[in-house]
Amino acid sequence: MDIDAFRLFCTVIDRGSIAAAAREFGLSPSLASRRLTALESEFGAKLLLRTTRSLAPTEAGIALLAWARPALFDWNKMRDEIGAMQGQASGVVRLATNDYAAAAYLPSILTSFAKRQPDVHVAISITQEPARLLDGACDLAMHAGRRPDANLVGRRIFGYRRRLVASPAYLASHPAPQTPADLARHLCLTQTVSEPSEWAFEAADRSLHSERINSHISCDSWTLLVALAKEGLGIARLAEELVHEALAAGELIELLPHLKCVYPDGDPPAMWVLVAHRAVPLRTRLLADHIAQELLLLHRRLSP
Repeated sequence: MDIDAFRLFCTVIDRGSIAAAAREFGLSPSLASRRLTALESEFGAKLLLRTTRSLAPTEAGIALLAWARPALFDWNKMRDEIGAMQGQASGVVRLATNDYAAAAYLPSILTSFAKRQPDVHVAISITQEPARLLDGACDLAMHAGRRPDANLVGRRIFGYRRRLVASPAYLASHPAPQTPADLARHLCLTQTVSEPSEWAFEAADRSLHSERINSHISCDSWTLLVALAKEGLGIARLAEELVHEALAAGELIELLPHLKCVYPDGDPPAMWVLVAHRAVPLRTRLLADHIAQELLLLHRRLSP
C-alpha cells in the first residue's frame, strides 16, 4: 500500500487542483498526475473527474476518500507513537504565516529545528491570515495581530506595539498630525486585511479614540508597507520590530507617540502560535513548542 499516493489523492481533493497538491509534495504536476493514474489502475476505477476548469471525486473517489482520511490519521498517529518511543518524529508539518514573520523569524527557527528533528519536513504557506488555513489546509500557524478565533488551540507568545510613522519627505509637505482626528486629512498606507479603513488609539487614561482614515495605498504585504512609508507616500501603522531600525536611522519619524495603537475594542496586537485542534501529532507539537520558544528569544533580542 502506497501511503504517499493516498496522501496525494486527499490533498488533490482538498486543494481542488493537481498542480497545487503537487507543489506541496515537491512534485511536478505531470508526476503527480501519473501517480494518481497508477492509483486508479490499482483500484480498477476512475477516482477523479478532471476537466480544464474543475476537478471532483467520482463515486469511487468519494468512497476511497472516506476510507483514506481516517486511515491516514491512524497511520500518522501510529508513526508518532513509535517515534515518541524512540525520541524522534517524522512526516510533514504544514505551517502558515505571513510574509514578515516568515522572513524575520523562520530562517533561524527552522535551521535549529532541522538539527533536532531532521526527519520532520515543513511545508510553508505565506498568507496574510494564517489562522484561516487551519481549516484543513495547514496544521500550524504563526499568527500576528488580533486575538484569534476561540475555536483554535494555541498560545500567546508576546504582545507588541505598532508605531504610527511617516518619512521626513512626507512630513516636509504635510504637517504632522497632532490628534487622531487629523489623520482624516492625511494620506494613509494600509494593510488590506488588517485595519484597512479605521485606526484606533488608546490614550494614557485608557480611553479609546477611533478614526476613519483615507487609504491612499493599500497592500497585503507588511514589508512593502515599510518601503512605501520610507519613500514618503503616506503614514503607516507598523509593528515596532519592522520599523525600529528605520526610526533609529531617521528614515521614519514616529507620530502621536503618546498614544498606543490598538484595535477598536482596545485589544493590542500579539504574536500567537496556533493549531486547529487538541489532537496534535508529535511532529506538529514539537515544531509548535520550538517556534514558541525561539520566537520569544528572537523577540527579546530584536526589541529596541
